[in-house]
Amino acid sequence: MNRATNSRATRLGMNMGGGLLALAAMGTLVIGSTMALFSASETSAVNTFESGTVTVGPGDVASVVCKVQGIAPGDSSTMAPLGSKSSDSCSYAVKYTGSSDAWLSVDVLIESTGTSLYTGDAKGLQFFVADGATTIIDGTTFTTIDGGTAVATSGVTVEHILLSTTPAATGDTATFAVDFLLPLLASNALQGADTSITLTFHAVQSANQPIGSCRAGRQCNTITWG
Repeated sequence: MNRATNSRATRLGMNMGGGLLALAAMGTLVIGSTMALFSASETSAVNTFESGTVTVGPGDVASVVCKVQGIAPGDSSTMAPLGSKSSDSCSYAVKYTGSSDAWLSVDVLIESTGTSLYTGDAKGLQFFVADGATTIIDGTTFTTIDGGTAVATSGVTVEHILLSTTPAATGDTATFAVDFLLPLLASNALQGADTSITLTFHAVQSANQPIGSCRAGRQCNTITWG
């Protein structure tokens, strides 16, 4: 199986405020926003998180849109560890449609167009991204190749987090949840700030590509991801 033709990438973006994921100030210590995991084909109702499917395979594209408005310090979604938990999680499935078994990974990019709502510490926006019991992003951190933790830096892609140590077969599905928390510690300086999170999924052949010491939920660079 040609590696180049077996490398797949499907992108999703989570955007806060300004139509994407910008959070605009509504008043002192209140940040009004739109938070969306989106692409072109499906739009949810305001204040609801919907489920959807992302297919990773030859030429396949699917989308899911998740929106929530009126975010203020202390607001969070259902599976966040703290906060109001008043918004539903955004859940969706990543389905592998290729004909040969494959390793699946995800890249994560957090970025902003101006002042960042994501500060990389306890006072800024927190993201919680998980594939079942496998944690991808925990607030501001991810797990490195050696099992240590590192802070995700705004504007720098966290690459190749392995989803499973078992290759995906045709029709296999991984279920993701994306949650958020805006801490009560959020300062007035974050009013008008914006942040986006983009997840890019990769599928490459598992044949002749042993994963060595790689573990699910950690970066894995022993595989050639294309």
